[in-house]
Amino acid sequence: MQAFKDNRPSPIYSLVLYALGFMLLWEWLRPLTQITSTKDTQVFVVFTAFLFIITYFKLPVWLSFPIKLIALLYAVHALYYPDVFLSFQWVPHLIGDLESNLMFIWNQEWTEMSSLSRSLLFFVLLWLVSYLMHYWLIQAKRIFLFLFITVLYITVLDTFTPYDAKMAIVRTVFIGLVLVGILRIMKIVETEGFSLMKGRFPIMWMVPLTVVIALSSTLGLLAPKASPQWPDPVPFITSMSDKGEDGSGINSKFARIGYGTNDSHLGGPFEFDYKEVFTATVKEKHYWRVETKDAYTGKGWENSFSPEFRALNPQSVEYTAPISSLIEPGGAQMMKEKATIKMAKTYPFILSPGVITSIQAKKNVDFMLDPLTGKIDTMSGGDPTRLKKYQMEYELPQYDEKKLQESSQSYPQYVTEYYLQLPKELPLRVKKLAASIVKNAENPYDKAKAVENFFSLNNFGYDTVDVRAPKKNEDYVDKFLFDAKKGYCDNFSTSMIVLLRSVGIPARWVKGFTYGEYQETKNMNKTYKVTNANAHSWPEVYFSGVGWVPFEPTRGFSNPSQIEEEVKSAAASVASPVKKKNKQEVQPDEKDQSASKGKNGDGSLAILGKSLLYAIPLIFAAALLALVFRKKWLRQYYIWRFRRRKGTGTFADAYDRLLWLAQLYGLKKDPSYTLREYAVYVDRSLDTRDMRMLTSAYESLQYGNRQTADQWTDTNKKLWENLIKKLRG
Repeated sequence: MQAFKDNRPSPIYSLVLYALGFMLLWEWLRPLTQITSTKDTQVFVVFTAFLFIITYFKLPVWLSFPIKLIALLYAVHALYYPDVFLSFQWVPHLIGDLESNLMFIWNQEWTEMSSLSRSLLFFVLLWLVSYLMHYWLIQAKRIFLFLFITVLYITVLDTFTPYDAKMAIVRTVFIGLVLVGILRIMKIVETEGFSLMKGRFPIMWMVPLTVVIALSSTLGLLAPKASPQWPDPVPFITSMSDKGEDGSGINSKFARIGYGTNDSHLGGPFEFDYKEVFTATVKEKHYWRVETKDAYTGKGWENSFSPEFRALNPQSVEYTAPISSLIEPGGAQMMKEKATIKMAKTYPFILSPGVITSIQAKKNVDFMLDPLTGKIDTMSGGDPTRLKKYQMEYELPQYDEKKLQESSQSYPQYVTEYYLQLPKELPLRVKKLAASIVKNAENPYDKAKAVENFFSLNNFGYDTVDVRAPKKNEDYVDKFLFDAKKGYCDNFSTSMIVLLRSVGIPARWVKGFTYGEYQETKNMNKTYKVTNANAHSWPEVYFSGVGWVPFEPTRGFSNPSQIEEEVKSAAASVASPVKKKNKQEVQPDEKDQSASKGKNGDGSLAILGKSLLYAIPLIFAAALLALVFRKKWLRQYYIWRFRRRKGTGTFADAYDRLLWLAQLYGLKKDPSYTLREYAVYVDRSLDTRDMRMLTSAYESLQYGNRQTADQWTDTNKKLWENLIKKLRG
């Protein structure tokens, strides 16, 4: 026992290890100011140093944990609430922000998170890494893997980012070699089992090691070096990717995605362009319309009419002609919204989120509307002009699914004249396919939904690279539906429109942008950055008595419209969490207002803040445990949930949930797989035949009469539960 005590590292020995470990971890924080939007890393560095200090003193967990948690909250306060820490006025806002971001964390939508929640997660990550450093340095006494990853991290940043890692590499190698040397000495001491200078730090052993490492590092830094034998990867790759097949430096195959005006020939691969187009500050995210097109040529889209622009009153925008209206009077419930647009790449037109009621701009400008395309141009003195910033008030429609299902196929003349057109050369098999897709649907809305779901049910894939334009004698839609079966938004949206028109349902092609990437939230308004990569197209379908309703057939994108029945349904995919999130975001403001109206004023708020502060560790720990162990409790939850459900839609929902859980447990579905192929893959992985039998029942449901078929039998329920229980790992 005495020998063991003698071989333990002395306090000075541990202090040196922690100091070197902290300096090595510091190298991960230094580049953040250049490779991220972080302007200052001082708070993160100080917080990390504090964690190492607390760990060095070996406090008990019941004491060290709350100390580190308070330090974390203070670090968050230093970044976002520098003036209100002691009054605890910031606590309700912090809790509200965490609540609104838990859904994003659960769905792994990291780009949608606020900067506050991202910073909080980064502090937690530093906390975990500091614990790992303690384990590697003191218990395992192995640091080489972390040293290797650190060197790799720095060299990659030096190669592919503006960060200059010349001195960082020298510092990292020096610190790492000293650490490796110290830990090696400690290993020798423990292996041989002798006391090292009665527990004192081995200065006489370390001096030669440090001198040799310092001398070799200095010589390596100062010695003359040969010129690079390989070209710099970044400009080399860029130049190679810019060359066409003839080496001319012009890429003849790939185009850059972005908003354009010529859509007469669609198809071909493209590469994403992430240059910013505009930022939008809105209450809720949605798509941005620019214009529509009505004439499908077999190769792309054109307008069958010449534009006839009409002047708009920006103070009170009125869509006088029925043809220019997006929604018919009384067709949908309208929600009033406001937006602020800041353009980075200016266009001579307005981005439209819905039914615009007013537009405000500092510049003296005329707004001109083309009734048939819905495009609003900006003019000054008869010439196109570009606005850098403008605000607008508008209304977003919220559709009633029941009303859509009751819509008839009696359409106005202008709708049938423009929006049922198809080229004479359209292959007959496209029309036959359309008829087969909608054969079990009883109304236009159900037919539109059947076509929208057709692509996902038949495993059409999203691809931007392996996509070619149709040849001279090929139809764009026919090629996609029967041969390629993969493409991007233009393929999906155009195909849905052609299929709907083939069965007598009016539809049109819409161009614009998706909502973009979330940036921040201020005063209950969210800011999104929209780039060229967010350029998008989607179909709008006309319903009598309602108007134009957007759909989203493109794989990987969600429907931008809000339909009332979908919000109420338990199977809603988008609208429900959005509404819940809105309520959560309102709560902090309501608490602030109620607290300010109390008799004690700030005193009551301080008491509330203190109570909430004590609850934060428990809430965070519970959320973290739920996230970490979600695989286990999700299986039990869905078994419990579907055991009690009945009805014709239960089997389809249970099967969809099984697919989701299987992929969560690592049984990833290749986009090219059919359901039967994926069922074989799952059965092989789980050593069963249950998935194939269940899939056969699901296919009979999909292609049979969904209104009357009831496949949620005891046999299928047992197969489903067996598969759920077999999921492991």
